[in-house]
Amino acid sequence: MTNHPRAAQQTTILFCLDFYYPHVGGAEILFQSLAEGLAAQSYRVLVITQAIAGAPLQEEHNGVSIIRVRTGGCRYLFPLLGLSSILRFARQADIIHATTFAAAPAAWLAARICKRPVVLTVHELWIGKWQRVSDAGALSNWLNDIIERALYLCRYDHIVAVSAATARDLRQHGIAPERIHTIHNGIDDAFWNPARHHRDPALRAKLGLDNVFVFFFSGRPGRSKGLPLLLRALARLRDEGRPARLLAIVSTAAACREGYRDMLSLRDELRLQDAMILLPPQPYAELPSYVMLADTVVVPSLSEGFGFAAAEACALQRPVIVTDNASLPEVASGKVITIPPNDVDALANAMRQAMAGQFQQVPPRQFPRQAMIDAHIDLYQSILARNPGKGAPAAHTATDQAHTNNDKHPAAQAATDDTRGPQS
Repeated sequence: MTNHPRAAQQTTILFCLDFYYPHVGGAEILFQSLAEGLAAQSYRVLVITQAIAGAPLQEEHNGVSIIRVRTGGCRYLFPLLGLSSILRFARQADIIHATTFAAAPAAWLAARICKRPVVLTVHELWIGKWQRVSDAGALSNWLNDIIERALYLCRYDHIVAVSAATARDLRQHGIAPERIHTIHNGIDDAFWNPARHHRDPALRAKLGLDNVFVFFFSGRPGRSKGLPLLLRALARLRDEGRPARLLAIVSTAAACREGYRDMLSLRDELRLQDAMILLPPQPYAELPSYVMLADTVVVPSLSEGFGFAAAEACALQRPVIVTDNASLPEVASGKVITIPPNDVDALANAMRQAMAGQFQQVPPRQFPRQAMIDAHIDLYQSILARNPGKGAPAAHTATDQAHTNNDKHPAAQAATDDTRGPQS
């Protein structure tokens, strides 16, 4: 763990986020880990986000002050309805930190008005990709592409890319390399530890998975995560008489309803009812038990900013099939098969290879959560060093931090109907 000098005053970080706890997705996992990690090291942390059902408009959670703004469930109203709150708290902040998409313009404007440095975290770029990876209609995809392009017309002082792939996309879009900082997302390596979790024969039997090869998928339905492609590949294995089953934990969140219905229709069209075990999102604490049932985890994404599903599976030493685009090649390790995206023939063949035990061995890669937190602190301190009188609070020891974060992974306490958010 990095040792950070004691500051003369407490540093305040204001996060402006589309979603935050108890909403759970890849971006929410990142920012709750970061916010609570900063609070544990004596930073003052404020979060302004959208209100969601069942969550109070204001609360203190694990040392983080959360202010939720009513938007009527429309994230694109957040910049307008949340701007006054963002401005009010921006005056108290030393650094404003936002993420794509809706919160970013309001955070940028508040930073300019209040003369504060602003950091933007980018999970992935879909510029020029919307028609290919999104399930929305052509008009919606066209509008979303325009909105995303407009987002980068604002000059953010620093941009954090959650993978080298995202950093490369940012450079190709014309963002100056000196403003880009690659900080990989972190996972709770103490929780996603194979020594802590074991395959449960009773659970496998309960799900009817005895004496079959189990493929596992978790995430949103729809094109971007590759689930329709996976179902078509599974149908080919079924038609060949191969003893394979797909265990799928699929998001039922409101934003995924249409994709979920389409997934069910495709499952029925392909007659996969007996070959697919479909489960709703499970409590976070139980997810490793399901991942451990897998003989191979499949992550057939068309686009991926980081790839928590792949990183967590590899941390549990599960073999994986991943696409060779975006961030997945830099995240996957252990027993790996890589395939081109959106290629059902390649995916079906990879699944046959997996059943035959034909994997490439990739050296282990680790993405510890504390390293992610420390990298952000280093970035904040480099920013504050340019502002006389600012500083960062003293860091705890690594042992102190481990005790602070034990069993406090961002999704652990959250009751949610989502397994992965729009940016994972």
